[in-house]
Amino acid sequence: MDILPTLKKSKKIITYALEQHFTIIGNMIRTILVLDIFNGSVVHALRGQREHYLPIGEYSCVCKTSDPLNIVKELHPKEVYAADLNRIRGMGDNYSAIKNVTQYAKTILSCGVKTTQDVSTGLNIADTVTIGCENADFDVIGQACELKDAGRIHVNIDIMDNKILTNTRMSLTPLEAVEKLNEYPINNLIIIDLTKVGTESGINVSFLEDTVACSDHDVIFGGGVRDVADLDQLSDIGITGALVATGIHNQAIPVKMLC
Repeated sequence: MDILPTLKKSKKIITYALEQHFTIIGNMIRTILVLDIFNGSVVHALRGQREHYLPIGEYSCVCKTSDPLNIVKELHPKEVYAADLNRIRGMGDNYSAIKNVTQYAKTILSCGVKTTQDVSTGLNIADTVTIGCENADFDVIGQACELKDAGRIHVNIDIMDNKILTNTRMSLTPLEAVEKLNEYPINNLIIIDLTKVGTESGINVSFLEDTVACSDHDVIFGGGVRDVADLDQLSDIGITGALVATGIHNQAIPVKMLC
């Protein structure tokens, strides 16, 4: 008996089922490609150790380039999170490269905001800007929320070893900061666990459940998201968006989930 036709049919059924699963999960949670950009190139982020980041083209299984625009053209993401590491570290900026990216994908810009002028500048470059608690306190967040484009502003809480990474006098715990942000009319709350970025170490389910329960804002999460199972779990928790990079570049998360 020739079993080859049966095997081919079974393979098609399995492939179709997987595609449908990816489509369902993709519709439930925003899967946002992270572009960590330093000196004009996208780099592979690892545990927030920015001085050790290497060009993504040396790591990726899905693209051979580290150029931001070419990556977006190759992978066709619907949405990207562009972190301007030069601007965040006070070493110039990558605004020109990010502006080019915005022509092909909806872009959230992280640019080390310290003042409302930084927010206004960023909004001239990208679709939305996120204010990171690393460099901005609640006074800056409050002033930014008075801008006419306040609906295009997010806030980032970056976490390192279970504490907020900040250069300000902010002394709140992550959950206290989440609750405090309920007083501000921001767009999304973005939580990034820098300790887990690039490590494929999985997600802290208990903390994220508490975050969703505490926050009046839609929550986007990044840091340690490994695969489709993690995206499934984030969606079940109530997270509305996931920042992904390593999982895309090592093919644990299908590129089509970005589209």
